[in-house]
Amino acid sequence: MSAREDDAVSTASRGLTRALGSIHPLTMLISDHRQLQVLPALPWQLLRAADDPRDVFTPLGLNDAGVDLVFSPVPVWGTLRRRYGLVVGSAAPVHSDPYAGIGGRMLQPLRPVFHRVLQRSADAVVAIAGAGQRDAVTATRPGQPIVRLDPHDVLSPAGADWSDQADQLMQLFYDVHRERRARARSDDQR
Repeated sequence: MSAREDDAVSTASRGLTRALGSIHPLTMLISDHRQLQVLPALPWQLLRAADDPRDVFTPLGLNDAGVDLVFSPVPVWGTLRRRYGLVVGSAAPVHSDPYAGIGGRMLQPLRPVFHRVLQRSADAVVAIAGAGQRDAVTATRPGQPIVRLDPHDVLSPAGADWSDQADQLMQLFYDVHRERRARARSDDQR
């Protein structure tokens, strides 16, 4: 897949992934090996496709893997019994996911509702530029942190163009992780 065939969310996600991977160890979660053709050379883990009915159990598998925090530019799987921090983007892809099977394409009309539910269950929401922030504000729950990333070139897949935003995200990740640990300690003391 060439960059021209990508939507803005995919291009921005590649830039953010490159920038984050250069400052902190991370593992990319993919649903199809073809995604590796456009993603940076970082460690990765294959998950089931987002349109797979077993996808509702993905959080349980991530719990078992000992994941501390997941960042998903586009909310794609459920949050059933998750024990890790979750930061999601406010964007929903406008085009059909080239990696989705027939089930994913048939459910395309329901994606906006599904994305809103997933955004509300996340620890924090990330919006890129103005329109994304407006969408995030209307889709989030009261008190849910929203962080706005404002890159110089939102369509750049280059990690260097996203370095400031990666630093901003890392601070958010640390904050979410600390808050979740503090909440768990408080619950343990009860």
